[in-house]
Amino acid sequence: MKRVLAVLFGMALAAPALALDKPRDFVPPPVGQIPNFRDQTREVIQELATYAKKRNPNFQVVMRGGYELLVKGEVEVEWEDIRDPDGTNFIKRLPLRATFRPLVKVLDGLVIDGMYCGPNKFDKPLAEVIKARKDLDAQLDREHRQGIHRLPTPIPMGPFSNDPAEELRKAAEIRQLQERAETQRREIYAIDVMRTEGRTLMAVDFCASAAEAEAAFRAGARDKAPTFAKPGGDKLDEAPRAHPAFENAAEVTTIATARNWLPILRSDRFGTKGEFIDAIAKTNYDVVVVDVAHRGADLLRFADIAKLRYKKLGPRRLVLAVMPVGRAFDWRWYWLKDWDVGNPAFLFAHDEDPGVFITDTGSGEWRGVLSKYLTGIMDLGFDGVMFDDVGTYLWFEELMPLGG
Repeated sequence: MKRVLAVLFGMALAAPALALDKPRDFVPPPVGQIPNFRDQTREVIQELATYAKKRNPNFQVVMRGGYELLVKGEVEVEWEDIRDPDGTNFIKRLPLRATFRPLVKVLDGLVIDGMYCGPNKFDKPLAEVIKARKDLDAQLDREHRQGIHRLPTPIPMGPFSNDPAEELRKAAEIRQLQERAETQRREIYAIDVMRTEGRTLMAVDFCASAAEAEAAFRAGARDKAPTFAKPGGDKLDEAPRAHPAFENAAEVTTIATARNWLPILRSDRFGTKGEFIDAIAKTNYDVVVVDVAHRGADLLRFADIAKLRYKKLGPRRLVLAVMPVGRAFDWRWYWLKDWDVGNPAFLFAHDEDPGVFITDTGSGEWRGVLSKYLTGIMDLGFDGVMFDDVGTYLWFEELMPLGG
């Protein structure tokens, strides 16, 4: 019965669909040799963040996504069972839903995508959402001790129809609901851990309308999660409004005291680097997150960061650099023109977007690139970093499933 449930769980609650452009001549390793991709990503972020905090204890470290890195899930339990089928090291394992405290310890904040807008948004205050999840988990744990095994998110069944088209439509609807519930479950665990440990939650939302974006701002204030909500589009590349929601005249030197934030991760729509810097300098956001180079190539300088460090009102704010971890981009400053999949070896595969590559976070060479990247960020005078594109472990898990 447990095996049947595991199969159903894997089918119904698979990781979100990702591009699977396999490298040429790719042959998956035996199941027992598949790495723990989540732990590889954890190691990278912990190493980088630890270095940054040691060099500057006030340096702010934020992670966007990567919810499964914070709390132990079923995939890692299955990975351990495969590696240790007799349970020899069972006592040394972290239990299911345990917190990975070394990672949480080096993070100041977590960015959640789509918390208030989009298909996976929460329709209730976070406190209520977390309580409902804890209550359900407690009930499932009680049932498990009684020999009853249910999936962590319920699978709706029926109604059934003799019309094949209606059955296909209903099946697609059920799958969508199930994927939404599973995505929310993973996010809730991460949100709860970060709140419990006194870390800051930040939200970024792409909304259908201006009214929905305003509602997202209010929900973020209610949940004490500074929110950037944008009506229309799905890119963080547009000129900001000068006066953000919940404008704050106070000085902001830590993520924890921020009331709003602005991520502009690409500056292609701006003219010169100077025009880009001026556009942000004329705003009153508490935190701004930018790339280290205008249009990916024109590196910002120490003086540019110094200019961004003050709101138009005058008080101090934080300036963070975005730093992709699990992807490489052929338009970024570090790219060499002869690079391609397999050269260097850490460029594992093409992603679905042109010029984007999935990287092997287990590669020492790639970790060396990331180390130099972070050192450069700190040398430029940034107040912190936002690790982005950390969720590619899901891509590798889909490419090399433990179920064979």
